Amino acid sequence: MMKEWRNRLFDSPNPETGLHLIDLPLSVAEGTRILGICYRTWKRWHELAMSVPEYKQQHLEMVEKISDVNSAPPIIRYQIWVTGKIGEIFTLLPHGIAKKVIVQDRLQEALKEFSVEQYQREQSQFIQSQEIHRVSVQQK
Repeated sequence: MMKEWRNRLFDSPNPETGLHLIDLPLSVAEGTRILGICYRTWKRWHELAMSVPEYKQQHLEMVEKISDVNSAPPIIRYQIWVTGKIGEIFTLLPHGIAKKVIVQDRLQEALKEFSVEQYQREQSQFIQSQEIHRVSVQQK
């Protein structure tokens, strides 16, 4: 998993237009690229993320929006963020132990840390820090 995944998630302008399309849905493939993980890892972490009520709700809403049952539903940046946070827990745990159960317990203990509100707070902080950085660079 990439250490700078949050930067890629929150500061992802469209390369063609330079516009920030932060509210538009993405593909799972794009989510895996942002996090720097493979599809199988995404599926494992997604399964765990489904225990977060807001994540599950977002997933169900996206499934409803697509009409083709053979294609994967789109995802939103909040879902990538939750999945990334789950990945961070995995990377903190030592190799050779059953991590899934530990991560499940952590998720249940700290559901508030995985809320849409917490995601929006972190996103706002990132954007503000980027703006402060841009202003300080321009003043030099």
